[in-house]
Amino acid sequence: MSTTIEAHTQEAFAAAVAQQRAAEHPTVPHVVDGEELFTGALLRREDPSHPGLTVSACHDAPAELVTRAIAASRRAQREWRRVPLAERVERVRRAIPFVEARLDEWAVRVALETGKPHAGARGEGAEVLEILRFYTRYAAAPKSFEDVRETDPSGAANDSVLKPYGVFGVITPFNYPIVQAAGPTVGALLAGNGVVIKTSHHGPWSGHAVHELCQAMDLPTGLVNVVHGADEPGRALAASDVDGISFTGSVAVGQSIVRAFAASAYYRPVIAEMGGKNPVVVTDTADLELAADGIVFSAFDLSGQKCSALSRVLVTPGARDRLVDLVEDRVRELKASDPIDADAFSGPVISTESITRYERVLAAARAQDFRITTGTVADGDGYFVPATVVSGVPADHDLATVEHFLPLLTISEVATFEEGLRVANATDMGLTAGVYTGELEEARRFLDEIEAGCVDVNVPGHATTGWWPGPQTFGGWKGSGTTGKQTLGKWYFQQFARQQARKVSADLADLLTY
Repeated sequence: MSTTIEAHTQEAFAAAVAQQRAAEHPTVPHVVDGEELFTGALLRREDPSHPGLTVSACHDAPAELVTRAIAASRRAQREWRRVPLAERVERVRRAIPFVEARLDEWAVRVALETGKPHAGARGEGAEVLEILRFYTRYAAAPKSFEDVRETDPSGAANDSVLKPYGVFGVITPFNYPIVQAAGPTVGALLAGNGVVIKTSHHGPWSGHAVHELCQAMDLPTGLVNVVHGADEPGRALAASDVDGISFTGSVAVGQSIVRAFAASAYYRPVIAEMGGKNPVVVTDTADLELAADGIVFSAFDLSGQKCSALSRVLVTPGARDRLVDLVEDRVRELKASDPIDADAFSGPVISTESITRYERVLAAARAQDFRITTGTVADGDGYFVPATVVSGVPADHDLATVEHFLPLLTISEVATFEEGLRVANATDMGLTAGVYTGELEEARRFLDEIEAGCVDVNVPGHATTGWWPGPQTFGGWKGSGTTGKQTLGKWYFQQFARQQARKVSADLADLLTY
């Protein structure tokens, strides 16, 4: 299941990917109660750079296996919840050297299954490593799960503590198949919960890496279970009696889970990070070279297939023509290609469905006679879609307001900065947003009024993207998130626990130990 070639450089990475392509592909098992199982219909994952080449496989977990996984996790969680927080932190930290030794191996998996080039593929493991370091540091801080209260007038002893819910389901996306499984799992474990992970069928081998890192933690058997498959296992998990759900994916699916949980006998938490229609406002006073650099990277990295990707530019009249030219010049230089190619800016899109969606959106742009400029794509039968900028699009047009999850950027003119800010906020989503301006007051107003969870002001290289554990947190407002507490930060993992206020007579005060 692994390659031993180290891939710190592009050349070594390319060699490792080629070696694995020539090897027998792995079929990853479900892991339930410590047992490896191969139950359900076989699903083959083709290399999106070379369709027809199977690079991994899994089985489509039936609903009864999901139920069994939850039951196993619930049994093991009764033991785990009694483990002191300091020991839980120490156990989770055991995964750090394990991950350090596998950054290159995991990069190969991610490249094969999702088509990420070297930097993005290796970044998966690197981000998991930082999540482990920072979440355990935050959890180990004094009073991270408890709050000593003021003296009670009656003389009783008081405190309040955070206690685990029980078992969390973790439903993961294809675009960050390791990170988006690892982050919630680590948070849930630190809070004392069990976990059932449902990986993306577009990246089961990558998602399975989280089971492997959990093995390094020496957890109770059955505490963390992994099931693979397409849509049905995720639906079964969301429809189960699980105590909470962490979901990363589309707004529509996330909201359906929220509604289902709200309709149950009592509230269960849904920690959801969903999509965004992410804007950048560019004004007449902006450094347009700086803006163009940030726009192009944020729009087309990962072929636009990330929730933080920039998808709409709102530019004032004095900057419009020059900005369009600068963005188009840069887009023409971008190439979508096999991740082993040294000149690949981005890889393929994830599936034929994505190509069909791109062709439909591009046809709509052509029908309106909008100005269209594209990058280039590699030869061959891979799922390659060129970076595409469509300018002259009215700010309220569907092309500019619907999340397409593609390497597609629209540029719309707005009369003023104020109009740009209004248009940027006129959406049900609020994940990321940016501004490029030379006016200090516009920058202040943007920070004060923009309705998004992650915002950039005049950031080199990133108009709306580039969030990382430690320096930044990541999450959305409005339809882009459900909790207001963001991943990658010190308030994230507490969401996997619920508060209990405790009062005992003064002579029993020693009972109040976390």
